[in-house]
Amino acid sequence: MKYNYSLIAMLVILLATSRGYAQQELTLHLLDNVFQASHTNPAFVPRNNIHVSVASSFHLSLKNSGFTYNQLAANIEEDETGQRILDIERLYENLNLSGNDYIHFSGDIDLFALSFKAAKNRFSLNVTEHFFGRQRYDKSILQFAVQGNEPGQTLQLGNYETDGIHYREIGIGFNRPFLTDNKLVVGTRVKALFGLANIQTEEANISLTTGTEQELYAITTNANVRVNTSGTTLMEDDAVAYATNMGNSGFGIDLGGTYQLNDQISFAASVINLGMISWKEDAQTISSNGTFTFTGVDNENLLTEGFNIDVQQLTDSIADIYEFEEEATTYSTSLPTQVYLTGHYQLATRTIASATLYADFYQSSRRSLSVGVKQDVGRWLQAAATYSLQARSYNNLGLGLAMTTGPKGLQLYFATDNILALADVGNAKVINARAGFNFVF
Repeated sequence: MKYNYSLIAMLVILLATSRGYAQQELTLHLLDNVFQASHTNPAFVPRNNIHVSVASSFHLSLKNSGFTYNQLAANIEEDETGQRILDIERLYENLNLSGNDYIHFSGDIDLFALSFKAAKNRFSLNVTEHFFGRQRYDKSILQFAVQGNEPGQTLQLGNYETDGIHYREIGIGFNRPFLTDNKLVVGTRVKALFGLANIQTEEANISLTTGTEQELYAITTNANVRVNTSGTTLMEDDAVAYATNMGNSGFGIDLGGTYQLNDQISFAASVINLGMISWKEDAQTISSNGTFTFTGVDNENLLTEGFNIDVQQLTDSIADIYEFEEEATTYSTSLPTQVYLTGHYQLATRTIASATLYADFYQSSRRSLSVGVKQDVGRWLQAAATYSLQARSYNNLGLGLAMTTGPKGLQLYFATDNILALADVGNAKVINARAGFNFVF
């Protein structure tokens, strides 16, 4: 079975810009001399007394747990007319989908960040723009396209929830050492949140039941869809009002700590993004709930009476159950909570090995494991290398570098959890990178 590949590409693009959430940064987590690493643990203490960043820190993450671009492209071929088409049947046979796969997008920009030391205390302020999107999908849609629906079988077209969010964060951070020799450092960041746009799937259940062999062409379809949105009208009609909207407020908090057990062993733990946003401005619920049954054609009368179907009535009835209703509403969404648990072992004076367990929670949970090594070279260079298991992907080699010109000057940094993906994007399931610079004093 073959389809025009441009249609499939359009669907993939739409999926990739929808539902998303927490962006893990396992390599950045080791670059504790960079202020932005405190987004993974607010207890981290950079060496410089002051860090300043102005629209100069950028992060992007893309993931697809089910397939890579090259796996999709490998099933595109030219037909006898020279048109490029996608072989759906071959794609279905070649993909090993789990039944609960997702496409993920996330990004953030530090519009402004300031961190400074005062005696033993360190304070910080950040204004950060966050974007997330993730679409969950199920292999049943490909199975239906290839194999169809057997008589008397019900196909559940669920697990296609779409969620996305754009919000602004204003955070105030603090950390301080405690105990003898400052063995324990405790940090927190409290965050005022302002939601700009959101789409949240509450329900997305569609089923299709075909009749038995005696009920030729019989079909019953049920649709129960409920989606909350906010900010979408402003986004289309008034860009200035959208960008300055502060009507959707929320609160969040990050908690973290580090502990030096002895000269060689230390630990770090953090919980990021405990909080929620209330959506009130330009908020509505879009829903559809209905059932339609077409009784089909009786086999016994088919030869004598032929087909006797009111096509207009049939199409109108199907359209009615998928007619979406809009209703003004208010609702709330939780933040995607992240947990980092890390153990460090000092191999040499400036060489530290580490292992990190990561998990995030939003409707469901995702887990990752990362092992790495960090090397400091004086005060001017910090480097990290990692290997991580994430998104059912096992070839994630990470690299991080932070170069500082001196006690006073410029700090350049770069971190990715999959350096190989940047060289071979087509075969990558996980792509992420953060880059930027800070002024340090």
